[in-house]
Amino acid sequence: MISSASRPRTPARLLLAVLLYALLAGTYFVFRYQGRWSDPDTTNLTLATAVVSEQGTLSPDQEIYALGFAYQSVLTLVATVTGFDLVPSQFLVFPFLAAFLSVSAFVLYRELTGSMVAGALATLLLFLQPDFLFVIFRGSHEKVTWAVAMTALFLLAKSFKAAQQPRRFAMFVGLFYLASLALFSSNVFFGSSFILVVGFSLVAGFLLMHVSRNRGPESSLHNALQRLVYAVSSLAVVWVVVVFYLYEPASRVILEFDRGVNRAAAVALGMQPAFDPYASVRTGWTSNTVYLGLVLPSWILAGIAFLLWAGNGFSLLRSREPLQFSSHYFLWLLYGAFGVQFAAGIILDRSGGIAGNLQQRLFPLLMLMSFPMVTSAISRYWSRPTVLLRHKLPVVGISLLVVWACVASLLKATNEPSLGNYWIFWTVPEDRAVYWIENHLGYRDVWLGLDGIRLSSHADSEGFGTESGNFPDTWALEERTRHILVSDLDKALSTRRSAPLPDVREANRVYDSGTVAQYHRRPRTPYQR
Repeated sequence: MISSASRPRTPARLLLAVLLYALLAGTYFVFRYQGRWSDPDTTNLTLATAVVSEQGTLSPDQEIYALGFAYQSVLTLVATVTGFDLVPSQFLVFPFLAAFLSVSAFVLYRELTGSMVAGALATLLLFLQPDFLFVIFRGSHEKVTWAVAMTALFLLAKSFKAAQQPRRFAMFVGLFYLASLALFSSNVFFGSSFILVVGFSLVAGFLLMHVSRNRGPESSLHNALQRLVYAVSSLAVVWVVVVFYLYEPASRVILEFDRGVNRAAAVALGMQPAFDPYASVRTGWTSNTVYLGLVLPSWILAGIAFLLWAGNGFSLLRSREPLQFSSHYFLWLLYGAFGVQFAAGIILDRSGGIAGNLQQRLFPLLMLMSFPMVTSAISRYWSRPTVLLRHKLPVVGISLLVVWACVASLLKATNEPSLGNYWIFWTVPEDRAVYWIENHLGYRDVWLGLDGIRLSSHADSEGFGTESGNFPDTWALEERTRHILVSDLDKALSTRRSAPLPDVREANRVYDSGTVAQYHRRPRTPYQR
């Protein structure tokens, strides 16, 4: 029996435990490669932030991030206040700040589940999801996007509970629209996704209300759905203000949506898919078995969540009582809406529309609602005092699944090179070679690796070509490119991927550190250098 004096400490202890694990996960992400890692999205936002900081405007004339400006603003503010350099902040400091997303997740999950224990467990499961860890620990907008998205959902849920308290209701509604504005400012595409989720929830709620109309008098569900109508309309207005007035570069999202819909329609009418979104599974990992071992814990939890959602929906349809709006019902609606969106992402990916990796980006959003559904069921199951004594198998099974998910999430989030072919790290000799090129070549195209993910991203983030005018070339070697940098890591990656390196047998070797060499292809015309 827990004494009343110790109860107030329970939420703080649970939150502290989850936050500690999130910080440990962030530590592993940063120091797995001793801070020497990079990826294209991190580099692009680093360059965009540098230009914002230098020009003092959210819409600079170069290197802009077209889908939002909030992350650049936050990064500039933190770098200015703390005095940290921009690039080290991206790769060494901000991954630790991402751990504090556990606070937003815990607050949201506690509200949706109505239980501190279920909320804490759901937050822990969220930080065991590898795709979620990868997007928040790298230096991209997802830190801000996820924080404000979870905050907006929490405020929306709180506003439903405060419907009979005008002052609290007005406060939660006002904060909800401020959080939504921040979400649209961070990434207008995810903001559009948020509007669709609220809209899908509204449609599903009206359908259920129609089914239950003959079961009794009007319930609180009707008023809640009216609120969702106002929310969708208001969110659409805020979206228009951000896209067309506050940050006009974001209007390109309309073209992306139009292209995606057109391609999806063409595939539906019989056209061959233009893109295979699952090709990365075959090329990105050493084997399908390895990939399955890394993602299976997430798939198991996703399958359990779907079964719980379907079972709850069946119970709602069979119920003879009027539907009443509650946090659990709101969670059920949100999960269904994210599920519809994820299914649409699969269709768009198969058609080659938008980015081609929508389902990869939308899967963490679906899991965002999956975890509280699972932990709510676990909490109800364990509330029976005899369950723990009679059935030890569920305890052992859940414990093993958590340990498995912990290891798999860290390996997949860091793209462990012994298991995967998507390498994000670079070495000190490679960095020195790039520095040598910058100081000895000018206005030249230089081949910097197989995929532009590893060394090329790092070079760009360090300002490659800013002073020298050099330009990085990756993947297929262009004829105009006369300078080639090859390292032992490139050779190992080439063997792993069965991807050929440029032929340098007839080229002059002008730099060699033992593990990294730079070659100059011999001129074939008087105009080549």
